[in-house]
Amino acid sequence: MTIDQPGDVIALVNSASGVDLFISVVSDFDLFTKLAGRAGTVAEVAELLEIDERAADVSLTYLTALGLLERLPGGSVRPTPAAAAYLTEGAELDVRAYAAAQKGRPGCRDAAQVLRTGKPAPWESADDGGDWLARMSSTGGFATVFSAAMDARGRYLGPALGDALRDLRPQRVLDVGGSSGIYACSLVEVLPETTAAVLDMPSVVDFSRSSIAARGLADRVDVIAGDMFAELPTGFDVHLFSNVLHDWSSADIERLAAASFAALPPGGVLVDHDMHIDDDKTGPLRQAEFSVRMMLMTAGRCYSAAELTEIFRTVGFAEVTHKPTTAGYSVVVARKPA
Repeated sequence: MTIDQPGDVIALVNSASGVDLFISVVSDFDLFTKLAGRAGTVAEVAELLEIDERAADVSLTYLTALGLLERLPGGSVRPTPAAAAYLTEGAELDVRAYAAAQKGRPGCRDAAQVLRTGKPAPWESADDGGDWLARMSSTGGFATVFSAAMDARGRYLGPALGDALRDLRPQRVLDVGGSSGIYACSLVEVLPETTAAVLDMPSVVDFSRSSIAARGLADRVDVIAGDMFAELPTGFDVHLFSNVLHDWSSADIERLAAASFAALPPGGVLVDHDMHIDDDKTGPLRQAEFSVRMMLMTAGRCYSAAELTEIFRTVGFAEVTHKPTTAGYSVVVARKPA
């Protein structure tokens, strides 16, 4: 990979989680040997390897994006010739032992544990054992460190998001789980008639307020401390979920979408800004690597536009569209009937 832009740096960081997962899948579970000469669905592979089904789903998408699995009609997978030649017991050029030499790395051990249990690993092998959500909710400094990281990424992604939503002509945007407020700020800078508010945990909002004030936008971007799963405030015509839904299960996403539908006015819009995998779950690699990272650290993963469209329509949204932004990101936009 050549680093030409900030998105390439983000992708490089995300790729580390994919490598850890690959080493674990080969060394701890010997997937390609067990799947040799056969095909399997996500559920069948999860049963074969005795692993969690969500983790299996993410792993198969990632391995398909790497070219080690082939996705068949109907969604099942089978090893490609490369996997059979290099990662299968009895192959003349079997290199599994080289991968196994790295299986003791903390990230590989975390990956193996998540594959077995489906439960998120401690955030980046944290010494205190706390997962992402528990640490974010605490009064320690993790929420600030995490929010600063999200702000750094958002400075690059935000302007393209604003451009993508320009045609919506939003009046007032609720940035749900908006962290530093970087996306809300990006929107109001691109869209001069728009105002916004950031909704996030009490442990986060002090950082949100200081970040928004430092950008000189405190008069156009408010901050609300609250729980997005409790109730979403009314008075907004657009609900933005930017890099949020990938933290949660599909059942939780449906809860959030239903809350958004209830709070939005007729004609209001829900926007999911995220990395989205292809509908056939063959990649792309950059999005598949990010999905691995989310699977390891949260209860979620990256979703396809088709999966989100089904959820959004289930709770009542009608028109749903999908549009790329930058660096592998895109928006899924769902409109409440007028």
